[in-house]
Amino acid sequence: MFKKILVPIDGSPASLRALELAIEFAMKDGSKLTLIHVVSPTPICSKPAMIDEMRSIGNSVLEAASAKCDAFGISAKKLLKVAESNQTSTAYEIFREAVDGNYDCVIIGSRGYSGGMGILMGSVAISVALSLPCTTIIVR
Repeated sequence: MFKKILVPIDGSPASLRALELAIEFAMKDGSKLTLIHVVSPTPICSKPAMIDEMRSIGNSVLEAASAKCDAFGISAKKLLKVAESNQTSTAYEIFREAVDGNYDCVIIGSRGYSGGMGILMGSVAISVALSLPCTTIIVR
C-alpha cells in the first residue's frame, strides 16, 4: 500500500503506537520505514550543552524504536533533526523531511511530549496532517 513511511518518534505512548502500525504496514506490504526525532530548542533550552543533551536523548529514543523494528525483522532508517530555534518547528522539520524524502505516508502519534508533555493536544500532529500532500495517519 505505502512504499515509504515516515514515523515521527518522541518516545510518547502515542508515537510508539504509531510505530507499531508502521511496523504492521512494513510486514504486510514491505514498506520502507524511516524514524525521525526532532530536537526543538526553546529560548530556555538553547545552550549548546542542553542541545547536546536533547540530541543524546533523541538518539536513545531512536535506538529504542529501531530495536523494536529489528525485533520484527524490519530495518528502519533513523534521522535526528534539530529545529533551528525560533525559526522552525518540530512540525516543519517533519513536513520538510516528508516532502524532500518523497514519502507517501506519515504515521504520527496524536499527542507527543512536545509543548509541555502534550498539553497542546497534538498540535504537531495536526499541523503535519494539515500541511502534507501525502497520506497522514494520526494514531491515538
